[in-house]
Amino acid sequence: MNFSTISLLGICSLPLVCYTASAQDTAIQPAVELVKRVTPQWVDKVTFKLDTTIKSPIISPNGQQIQITAPSVLECIRGYGYYLRKIALVHLSWNGDRFTPSGFILPQQDITVPETLPFNYALNYCTLSYSCAHWDKKKWEKEIDRFALNGFKYVLVTSGLEKVWQGFLKELEYPENKIAKFIPAPSHAAWWNMGNLEGEGGPLPQSLIDSEAELGKFIVSHMKTLGMEPVLQGYVGFLPHDFPQAGVDGKILPQGKWCGYERPAILQPTAPAFPQYAKLWYKHLHQVYGTAAKAYGGDLFHEGGKKGDTPLTEAAQAVQKAMQEASPGSYWLIQAWGHNPEPRLLQGTDPKQTVILALNKNMAANQKLKKDFQGRPYVWCELANFGGKQGMYGGFELLEKMPGDVAGAQGIGLLSEGIETNPLYYALLYERMNNRGPIDRKAFLNEYAMARYGHTDDTILKALDLLANSVYNPNKQREGCVENIACARPSLQAQKASTWSAGEVYYDPSDLVEAGKLLLKFGKKYKLDTSSTFCYDLVDVCRQILSDRMREQLPACKQAFDEKKKAAFIKQKNKFLGYIRQSALLLNSSNDFILGRYMQGALNRGTTEEDKKLIQRSMLQLFSTWRPDIGLLNDYSHRQFAEMMGQYYLKRWSVFFDTQVRILEGKATDAGESEKQYTTNNGEKTAYSKSKNESVDAVELAFPDSKIKMRKKAKEGSTLRIAEIILSEKE
Repeated sequence: MNFSTISLLGICSLPLVCYTASAQDTAIQPAVELVKRVTPQWVDKVTFKLDTTIKSPIISPNGQQIQITAPSVLECIRGYGYYLRKIALVHLSWNGDRFTPSGFILPQQDITVPETLPFNYALNYCTLSYSCAHWDKKKWEKEIDRFALNGFKYVLVTSGLEKVWQGFLKELEYPENKIAKFIPAPSHAAWWNMGNLEGEGGPLPQSLIDSEAELGKFIVSHMKTLGMEPVLQGYVGFLPHDFPQAGVDGKILPQGKWCGYERPAILQPTAPAFPQYAKLWYKHLHQVYGTAAKAYGGDLFHEGGKKGDTPLTEAAQAVQKAMQEASPGSYWLIQAWGHNPEPRLLQGTDPKQTVILALNKNMAANQKLKKDFQGRPYVWCELANFGGKQGMYGGFELLEKMPGDVAGAQGIGLLSEGIETNPLYYALLYERMNNRGPIDRKAFLNEYAMARYGHTDDTILKALDLLANSVYNPNKQREGCVENIACARPSLQAQKASTWSAGEVYYDPSDLVEAGKLLLKFGKKYKLDTSSTFCYDLVDVCRQILSDRMREQLPACKQAFDEKKKAAFIKQKNKFLGYIRQSALLLNSSNDFILGRYMQGALNRGTTEEDKKLIQRSMLQLFSTWRPDIGLLNDYSHRQFAEMMGQYYLKRWSVFFDTQVRILEGKATDAGESEKQYTTNNGEKTAYSKSKNESVDAVELAFPDSKIKMRKKAKEGSTLRIAEIILSEKE
């Protein structure tokens, strides 16, 4: 694949358009409005001009203003994003913004913004539940603006599918009480949309279904206003698992179980009834969102789905034919994950109307990047986060060394299961998206420090370089970050929190301690105790340091227990619990680690108290047991929020340690570990077991309905003081 394929995609082959002055004003108005939202003090300092004869934005001095000339409104916005990041050194991130109104800078000469790839894509289905279930309209508007500024053109949208399914199934005369049981809460909707489960967290009140549809329509409208393309859900045959076969012309394939959940069935795409069902789906889809789309998602037989006797080539042809009839010229976006898509399925797709999302969870630098999907264009997609859990992780050296054309890809994708973490890693991802040449690490880190903190010197550059070479530089493929064992179901053998994670540490913990001390020194020097961006980073490093210390402390607890030394055990377990309390205190000093603040946006999505109660309960379940019971998904989406650390994980470990003390006193019997079991994750065999403890069970099962005390904001101004205490502790 080379860049001649771009014309195949029809993305950059823009027509030559001559705009009148009034047409120019109308066409660029969305860019002007974005400037008002993002940097309102500079709205009179920025002008835009459309010129379809150029390929990439040009930033020019224009008196006391800058003028950005570009071939489209979206490229005007990307040009402004480049100006903010590279020239004005404005920092916009999930974890704090830094904008100084007096920092407007006029370039001395014209600056041509490097071309970006044509199919930059954002959001995994999982992301929309793990990280975006708390995004209300205001938050979505802000994030879409940021996606546009960083160069994303295509973004997945699923809010509103509840209303689509409701209308679709009603017209198929599926009973309304069953429709209600089929639709899940937003917290679990991702896996419903991928065909993995039904109904978890439901049934939803009609008010919530209607508000989700309103939100989805808003998201789509705002994206299209900025020149972006929403990716909507295509029809691949999903039906409720108990949809009656009688009266359906064709075979309905049961899909079995996924992690204990009943999966939706699939109407075989080669069935005579499939075109009729697909037509009905797209009718309701387009009604809810108010538009057709240029790109549709949807995967057949995702993560272990049962194909039966389905002829895959013909099935792909049928899915894409229905898609083209609903929206001529649209693309089918297929996730390459695990064994999907199979070669036979790919053979049935039209190379001109298919784009593969090549998910890559390997963040190690030395790997083959070029993909081969039978000539179908693909997007290289990073997958650094699993479950939305907080932990320092990412492929720094990988992104630095990545070739400018990403080895033939037509775009870069942000496909982490969870976002709103690791600002340094994502800043580098955006740099790679908008820089087709080599990345100079020192220059990048210097630019990052100036933008994020407002200052730079050798101290901060050394700290950031330490992080880039250690925690952000894994040496082999693994499933995300080194997890905090405080978030693991308590066991004296605990190595990880979630079933599929790797338990080993791949970096030298002393590097993080040194980086933390340098950060603290830098923060004191420049008096950054009120800087939200700096405090987040210092908290994140110290949080990781405390996580490392707990990992080192647990074996001391085990040794004392195994030696049956009660006093020594109590001393060691109290030290472990002390680290959890210290973590809660630390996390309370940064807004980004406050559960109550995080949850507020989700609660704003609900229009009634019933809505809010359902949303809160389902999200707390997702962050703890995931399912209503305790199984292999337990703690998969664990979160290091201050309230969870101080009220959930602390309590869980406390009751566990109480049991261990009673065992040493001869007042209880050690229930031991459950029998080791094995599961697979995209072909990789993984062992898991759980420590048996009824008291721990009770804490876990009660948590989603618990009256957890949540804060609205952090205890600001205390980060540097708390960090100093943590970093002064002897190793």
